[in-house]
Amino acid sequence: MNPIAEARAILTDALAVMRHPDARLAVILYSGLSAVFFIYALFTAGVLWTLASVAIGIALLPVVEFITHKYVLHLLELAKTSPTAQFWNRVHYAHHMDPKDTRVILAHPATVVLLVAVLTGIAWLLGLTPLAPIVAISFGLFAFYEIVHFACHMDGETRSRYFTTRRQEHALHHYIDENRNYGITTAIADRLFGTRIVDKKTLQRSATARNLGYTGEFADRYPYLKRGDEPPADGAGKADAR
Repeated sequence: MNPIAEARAILTDALAVMRHPDARLAVILYSGLSAVFFIYALFTAGVLWTLASVAIGIALLPVVEFITHKYVLHLLELAKTSPTAQFWNRVHYAHHMDPKDTRVILAHPATVVLLVAVLTGIAWLLGLTPLAPIVAISFGLFAFYEIVHFACHMDGETRSRYFTTRRQEHALHHYIDENRNYGITTAIADRLFGTRIVDKKTLQRSATARNLGYTGEFADRYPYLKRGDEPPADGAGKADAR
């Protein structure tokens, strides 16, 4: 597929996500917030720092995705108390329990604001000010992230090579081994840290791909969530994890 055809196919796939009622409002919200902060940034931070912030954000996206997914969203210790278990359930556990449930694919808006606040706080500590461009690119990239993630799980075929590849690799994370393919929008960080896999034949199916380790004695000791002791059926995700 030539670059122009691929770009058109990517746009078509993104618009398909935008037509879904469980994705549309969130993507519009984050895109709108990004646009507002970008306009504000251009008047208060200047064009050069705004463009530099965009470049920094894009460069750091793979690493931020990887760290957040592996070390926060897969943090089993969150299941040890009722409040944190309910938080974990909404932000990731329920999604792994049923990857096709479109109601829990996207992050809760409150967690998005929390993540943007954390990234902005880190930028402030590093002296990367004014902060408006950081907030703007953070919301913008999260809108992009949500589009890609939703496309990985929604019904129907994707047309672009980009979305198809991301979908296939993410399916391996859900249905084969939850400790592989943490990246959503790109595999760069997985390549860097040695967690990328593209051929399911080289892996054994993980017994905790669905429950993220919330099973057995641990689940008995901390009975705050619905249990998922059985791994996905062999046919689960077969169409995408190829």
